Amino acid sequence: MGEPDRDSRLVAYILARLGCTHPFRVSRILLLADWRAEEVRLGRLTEGLSYVAEPYGFYVEGLQGVLERLERSGCLRRREEERCLEYTCAKPSLTPQEREVLDEVIREVYDLSDRELNRMVTRDERYVELTGRGR
Repeated sequence: MGEPDRDSRLVAYILARLGCTHPFRVSRILLLADWRAEEVRLGRLTEGLSYVAEPYGFYVEGLQGVLERLERSGCLRRREEERCLEYTCAKPSLTPQEREVLDEVIREVYDLSDRELNRMVTRDERYVELTGRGR
């Protein structure tokens, strides 16, 4: 298997940093990281993922495919009892800028509950642009 694509490396890095975590948290961190990267003029970090608005919130189209690729590579373990995913390989290679953005976002949200993390995203003015509505 060749070098993982950028989206797979980003997701793998998030999982490696957080330890066993739910895809819900990964999706929120990805969106916050894309927003942060745009703020510092890097452009979006993700390449093949898109954020799709639904009545209940949003989901990341393409994230399931990334998770399946990581699982097929042998680097992702599903821990059913804990309802989380665990990255089991070495941390993937990222550019210093990608790592800096992700580390900053992860530090900012690390201690937040899922509800607080979701609120942080859905109450951001950029969320209105993403979904066409506020919360």
